[in-house]
Amino acid sequence: MNGNVINQIGTRADQPGGYYSQLAKEYDRVIISSDMAKATTLPISRQPGAKQPLHIIIVQGEGSKLHIPFLDEESASNAIVLADSPIAVEPAGVGVSVLDQMNLESILRLLADRGLCSVLVDFRDAGGVLAPLLKNFQEDKLVQKVVVELSPSWMVSSGLSDLAFGGSQSFALKNVEHKEVNGTLLLEGYL
Repeated sequence: MNGNVINQIGTRADQPGGYYSQLAKEYDRVIISSDMAKATTLPISRQPGAKQPLHIIIVQGEGSKLHIPFLDEESASNAIVLADSPIAVEPAGVGVSVLDQMNLESILRLLADRGLCSVLVDFRDAGGVLAPLLKNFQEDKLVQKVVVELSPSWMVSSGLSDLAFGGSQSFALKNVEHKEVNGTLLLEGYL
């Protein structure tokens, strides 16, 4: 409400009928940061009949080991770690790829080569490892749609709350719509 970017979604957003649950059903893949994967449950859809998205976890500068606490061995095959250097991942069964170039274009190209095209980038961790990936997303035309949840909370901020990514120029979204989904107010627009 006071213009801060916060790293959480609304209380009903990931529940059946919630916008995030609908997005997780709409997109086949969800890109998240390693910090998010370590701190919270991985995004899933709670929509009836939904096929769960593949989780693409971005790791940069983590060291040699990553433990994903909310992922068990049974669902480990539903996650891929993309790292900037070799890394061991727990639980066993999580796929790992080391990329020479860690940027959104190279990640999307790798996914497209594997036939994975419908991708949601969850940047609740806006100041973390995802910020450099999204540096020039508008200029490079890598993103088609932007969805923003308006939170009815006043959040304390220690400094400026501008997004730490997005390139060097401001830009207007096209076909901007607002809607309420399961008690959550959203803005949705296209580049």
